[in-house]
Amino acid sequence: MVAATLVVVTHSTFYASERLDHGISVWTRGTRGVDIFFVISGFVMVYSSQKFMNSADGWKVFAKRRIERIVPLYWIVTTLKVLIVLSTAGLALHTNLNFSTAACSYLFLPSRNLDGKIEPLVGVGWTLNFEMLFYALFALALFFRKDVFRFVGWALAILSIGSLFYRTSWPPITSFLNSIVLEFFVGMLIARAFVRGYRLPRGAALPLLAAGFIALLLPSSDWGFPKVVINGLPAALIVMSAVSLGSLEDRIPRTILYLGNASYAIYLIHPFVAPFPPALLHRLRIDSGILSVVLSITLGLAVGCLLHQFVEAPIASRLKAGRKALVRAPQVAA
Repeated sequence: MVAATLVVVTHSTFYASERLDHGISVWTRGTRGVDIFFVISGFVMVYSSQKFMNSADGWKVFAKRRIERIVPLYWIVTTLKVLIVLSTAGLALHTNLNFSTAACSYLFLPSRNLDGKIEPLVGVGWTLNFEMLFYALFALALFFRKDVFRFVGWALAILSIGSLFYRTSWPPITSFLNSIVLEFFVGMLIARAFVRGYRLPRGAALPLLAAGFIALLLPSSDWGFPKVVINGLPAALIVMSAVSLGSLEDRIPRTILYLGNASYAIYLIHPFVAPFPPALLHRLRIDSGILSVVLSITLGLAVGCLLHQFVEAPIASRLKAGRKALVRAPQVAA
């Protein structure tokens, strides 16, 4: 939830600065929520795959569950973006549409937008391109019955080393040459330690959690280190501390837990609705950047929760019921 909300805040400041005459400066550090997102993803992949890592069909189960989790809602919002671009010229800023761009977006392949940036139709979907790459590598490791840490680790290391030679003029597919992929592997290592029973001491976990957020979000010098170090290490500290405090989950308010469940929907849908408050305020000649940001964040969270409640959750329930039906069918036949 925190990772998604940080991104919403950053985009809300961007929309205000872009659409209001006297907007607000863009708070760029909220994009570091993506680093938390990537570390969490690596953790979840290992932790949730313990039961079928040594199974011959484990890769199928893994791939199916990941596709069901990511693809349906992303395809829905991508289709929504296509319809918006086709029906309302000029409403969707920074977006061009052609067959190649649309196809790459649906297939989780990098492509360039109108501004020349390597982004899918749904801009925030660039992170999902990396997610699907990671899922593919993990599934391949399971398929070939290889040690997932060695297989995925070496693959991500090669991509990271390739980032040293990467040029923006290269084809979009080469954008996977990025050291940020190492954050997935860091999450995997945290999960292995967690599965083996390693935890941060309770007295240290909470202060270290706070320290991780301070290091991640407050302005600081990077001393020439790559972003994966400046952003990835604090993100790893946050995740490691959070899982060590897992027993405190019962004390978390239900509203916060619900926002966590809805975080994927919030992340995907907020770029569609968060620009409306500054646009409306501009028409009303109310150039309040702070008000715009507050309204954009509120609207993004609210619509994301509605999308989760009435679209994402029902789809997930139906897919889960379908899996159970397939499992019961052979038993009935027998």
